[in-house]
Amino acid sequence: MSRLLSRRTFLITGAAIGGTAAAAALVGIGYLSTIDVDGLTGFVDGDRAVLNAFVVIHDDGRVVVNVPKTEMGQGIHTGLAMVVAEELDIPFDDRISVEFPVEPLPAYSTWFNLLQVRPEEASGPVVWLGRRVLGQLGFIATGASGSTMGMWHPMRVAGAAARQMLLAAGSARLGVPVAQLTTGDGFVWHVASGHSLSYGELAREAAVLPPPREPELKPAAEWRLIGKSQPRVDLPAKVRGEPVFGMDVVLPDMLHATIRQAPVFGAQVARVANEAEVRGAPGVLDVAIIDGRHVAVVAVSWWRAEQAAWLLDIAWAKTEADAKTSADMSKRLHAALDSDDPHEHLNEGDGEAVISGDAGSVLEATYDVPFVTHACMEPMNATVIVRQDGSAEAWVPSQSPMAVRQGAQKGAGWAGVELTSVTCNITMNGGAFGRRSDQDVVAQAAFLAARHRGRPVKLMWSREEDVARGLFRSHAAARLRAALGPDGLPVAYDALVVAQSIIQSVASRNMPFNPGPDGDRLTVEGLDKLHYAIPNRRMRSQHVPSHMPIHFWRSNGFSFNTFFTESFIDECALAAAADPLDYRRALLRDSPRHLAVLNRVAEMAGWSTAMAPGRGRGIAIEECYRSVVAQVAEVTVAEDGEIAVDRVFCAIDVGMVVNPDAVAAQMEGGIIFGLTTALMSAVTLEGGAVMESNFHDFPMLRIADVPDVVVDIVPSDLPPGGAGEPGIVPVAAALANAIHAATGRRLRSLPLALTETIGERRTRRILRT
Repeated sequence: MSRLLSRRTFLITGAAIGGTAAAAALVGIGYLSTIDVDGLTGFVDGDRAVLNAFVVIHDDGRVVVNVPKTEMGQGIHTGLAMVVAEELDIPFDDRISVEFPVEPLPAYSTWFNLLQVRPEEASGPVVWLGRRVLGQLGFIATGASGSTMGMWHPMRVAGAAARQMLLAAGSARLGVPVAQLTTGDGFVWHVASGHSLSYGELAREAAVLPPPREPELKPAAEWRLIGKSQPRVDLPAKVRGEPVFGMDVVLPDMLHATIRQAPVFGAQVARVANEAEVRGAPGVLDVAIIDGRHVAVVAVSWWRAEQAAWLLDIAWAKTEADAKTSADMSKRLHAALDSDDPHEHLNEGDGEAVISGDAGSVLEATYDVPFVTHACMEPMNATVIVRQDGSAEAWVPSQSPMAVRQGAQKGAGWAGVELTSVTCNITMNGGAFGRRSDQDVVAQAAFLAARHRGRPVKLMWSREEDVARGLFRSHAAARLRAALGPDGLPVAYDALVVAQSIIQSVASRNMPFNPGPDGDRLTVEGLDKLHYAIPNRRMRSQHVPSHMPIHFWRSNGFSFNTFFTESFIDECALAAAADPLDYRRALLRDSPRHLAVLNRVAEMAGWSTAMAPGRGRGIAIEECYRSVVAQVAEVTVAEDGEIAVDRVFCAIDVGMVVNPDAVAAQMEGGIIFGLTTALMSAVTLEGGAVMESNFHDFPMLRIADVPDVVVDIVPSDLPPGGAGEPGIVPVAAALANAIHAATGRRLRSLPLALTETIGERRTRRILRT
């Protein structure tokens, strides 16, 4: 059971994160040096031998791989288990199982995401300090396409260390030098004598041996698993309907809850006019106001709670946002493009002087995107029990055990209960896309559990609450300018994006401090275009606050900035009377990795072949999450304006690939996710409230409308890059560029299939020029 952070620990780690290494040294460098960030020490526990934080071997030879990453359908439990199996020298079969570990060991910390240093390259005092600080905080999360990047090396080391410990145990048992032993198929072999010992026989003895700190890793030439597609470890059970998702959790004596939240974000509950009536509804046990902002109904079943919640007569306090509409907010967003003092992220050369000095060759365009929600298939839910002794346990489909623990502590605190410990069980989840890293639903469930101590409470939001009262990706707009040289290529590039700061909004809900909106790197992802050879460039951002709660959203700033920038590059190519592919090739003259990916996708799509009237082909490329991805979209636009996406080709250099099938699947899923957003996703507001409520007005792309998707993985010797989000990133721009090629009409707003009048029904039609 995990203890919560003490005040002393919080001060030490807070000093290290918020201040400098010197500040941390003053309050506890000696303390931080005791933190085990490698987790290679083993022990015996009952019928299992824990060789290290990642490898457990049972007496019967079964191997459990602890993967501290949430399985969200991306196949990460398979990929990271493959890495361990490779180094442990065991076959990848049904003798291997995967678990999400309950204990938040420092070895599981997601330090890579913050420090941005590959584990295999990590060194120096900053990394030393950061690993220990984040490890002590229990900073464990799944996101930013960083699971393989951040964990593949530590888990290789864990597998290799366990193998060497098993060899040492075999050496002691057989009385022969380790050098005379080999491993294979889960056995230690002494070939000369023909003797062998299974890992199950040796595991207990191996677990108590001192671990090697720098075990020798297998050379790539000897890999038998890594780089070869393997079946997903989670799929057989899913086919049988066995895995427990958050909404499937069933516990003895469990209560169920649903919730109603303010239509306008930030509004407080003024009163519940008919609380007594609702309390008297069949099966209802409680009606509770949570933190002054939400009203929950607790009952013997979720449907009883939901039926009673329909009866609630809630008066909400007025807010300054009560009159806000999408049109008003869009005007304010575009007005911010004329800000006098945007934050400057990058300034190379003197782009402003070049652009101002030759107005005849300057191109300028403005783009925008709306708010969108996550729309996970599994609605938000959490199950929490608060026991009489102050301990708590939670079952949540979360992306972050740390968010669960902090959320449980926060929610119990609202009820006046101080938790002594929180055990966190991470279940399978039905889609996340960044949404499940917030504390909100856990805090709400913990508050209710604290009111009903000793009984687990499962809170599940309805779909309507999830869509209209959840968290969102910010709306955004950009003004891009370029000065074109005599050859038509940009000699200066100026990019300004305006949006609500992701980091500030997330921090305001989930952290004890707020870094402020300036310099939010997530807002400008994909805006700089450093891979293009442009001698003068500037990149700026302007925070535009609103009452809307903004959160991480699959690919964050890349999801809109790449649409902006790769559409603009096509506009530059058109102004230069150049083919969009050839134009990019010229811009990538100093970026051979990107050029190889671009050329590959062009070859896949047969770029030079002619298209029939009414059909168009568009291309886009981006570097994101240490991967390079390029896509070509092909569309057909009928005479009445109906758009059909026919095919999408995708080439990706994702570095060294652990499980090729999983990478291809992530590209396919990401492309469909990106097409949905590009064609039909928008959150609209009237009277400060979100108008969309379910899949009838926030639709998903249906199977019948999904195009053919062709994926090719470009071979690479680089360490692994990210695969969870890159598939989404170029698709909107490639689609917009294809529509322009088919119709001559340049669409600079998403969704590409939304009529211009706010509030009108979505349509997949556009007007031809």
